[in-house]
Amino acid sequence: MKITFVMLGLKDHSTGGYNFNHKMAEAMSDAGHQVDVVHYSTIPHNIRGSRVRGSFHVLKRVLKSKPDLLVLSKSYSFAAPLRFLLPILKCPVLYLVHHLEWHDRAGGVSTLRKRIVSWFLSCARKIWVNSQSTANDVISLGIKESRLCIIPPGFERFNLENSSSEENGEQSPVRILSVGTICSRKDQLTLVRACLLLGDLDFHLYLLGDEKTDSVYAASVRKEAEQLGSKVTFMGHLPAAELYRMYNESHILANLSHWEGYGIAVAEAMWAGLPVVAVNAGAVPELVTHGENGYLIEAGNTEVCAGFLEQLIDDGILRNKMSTSAREKALGLFSWHDTGREFVNLAEKTAGCKVRRNQSGQRTEQE
Repeated sequence: MKITFVMLGLKDHSTGGYNFNHKMAEAMSDAGHQVDVVHYSTIPHNIRGSRVRGSFHVLKRVLKSKPDLLVLSKSYSFAAPLRFLLPILKCPVLYLVHHLEWHDRAGGVSTLRKRIVSWFLSCARKIWVNSQSTANDVISLGIKESRLCIIPPGFERFNLENSSSEENGEQSPVRILSVGTICSRKDQLTLVRACLLLGDLDFHLYLLGDEKTDSVYAASVRKEAEQLGSKVTFMGHLPAAELYRMYNESHILANLSHWEGYGIAVAEAMWAGLPVVAVNAGAVPELVTHGENGYLIEAGNTEVCAGFLEQLIDDGILRNKMSTSAREKALGLFSWHDTGREFVNLAEKTAGCKVRRNQSGQRTEQE
């Protein structure tokens, strides 16, 4: 079948959501479907960043393609004309909701904004969400639960290496890892302040993530971190191989994000056997069980965060026990192969496409 997949924004972002979208587009293509991806990089240079011209480009692309299924991921700024014409086009829609975007911002959200998002989602025959937490958010907008399908993202099963000096019987600082764009929602400032309370404990904090998205906030984190001296390292955005190496060489993941639609960094860290100190919000509690494979705290609670980090730094037996539990949890999570398979099934069902497959999952016939 022919699929048009719209994931258009005002910039060429490189986020977990876009990574998921591209992987699912690839999975549908691998399943034998013809997929037209409408992304920032696929539209003419002269209309990039223009909501009006971008909107009509999307509309023309869909009208020309006449797809059997329209997949939309957010794209609210570019899908309004298309949304008005969908009842006439009678093209089934699969909407993707990674999270409701107002969780990225401080303060509340207007009733009008909620109504606009609900209006867009109401056109969908099915809505994909990444967690029960995101599903509850969508239901709160008045969308019926029966229209939702939860398929968690996968993550790379990278090779595990016992490379830390602790496992080799050597003395070394306990490595605390933070992964994610340095911004107010991720709240690295609270983590740095918690580490300042650890005093002379033997640890090293590694902050991984882009500092350009919220440069003012990132500068404030760096300023505060100066007090840690040689106990902190800013590593910026790392390629996958380097990121996986850092997971392997670390002992604790600290994820103090005020909201996660899923939390792929948490899943990846648990795969490497890292206990997690995280905020009890969003989908993270679906991965982290307090006292078993990590600890859950209230957002912005510096003292409690420091207390749990101190326990994990001081008590190697506790850390190893939680490491085993984290690894066991990760073993039961979806791989990208699992996610792709389930997403393709959802896309085909949404389009009303009946597909026969052989025992290997390959398409043999389409009705």
